[in-house]
Amino acid sequence: MNSLITPDVWICVAIALAAASTSMTITQTELFAGLRAWTAKKHALLGHLFHCFYCMSHWTVLVGMLIYRPYLLHSDVAVIDWVMTAFITLTLTTFINGLMFKVFQAAVTTHVMKHNAQITLQKQD
Repeated sequence: MNSLITPDVWICVAIALAAASTSMTITQTELFAGLRAWTAKKHALLGHLFHCFYCMSHWTVLVGMLIYRPYLLHSDVAVIDWVMTAFITLTLTTFINGLMFKVFQAAVTTHVMKHNAQITLQKQD
């Protein structure tokens, strides 16, 4: 009996985690704000790529897939197996991105609430 959790499954999970983290970091954090502004000035489509974590995750998954070459499916057509594996990995990346985005939203909301509370307290003094 074949195990459902093959080494390629773990490779796809690792690619998904790395792609989600990389795409979220590049497109949403202040660390890369300068790069996003620069790419937006160079070309509108490139600028959009560097502002959209969903778009960026496609490219980061593609890079991971090209480097590690996992195959989750095995038919007689290797290209189709690879493309299907890429989209499975991308779907997992999208779920992880969604979770990370919710965490970012909660953190920003908390920061704004604390900032507003500090301003209110300073006005009362």
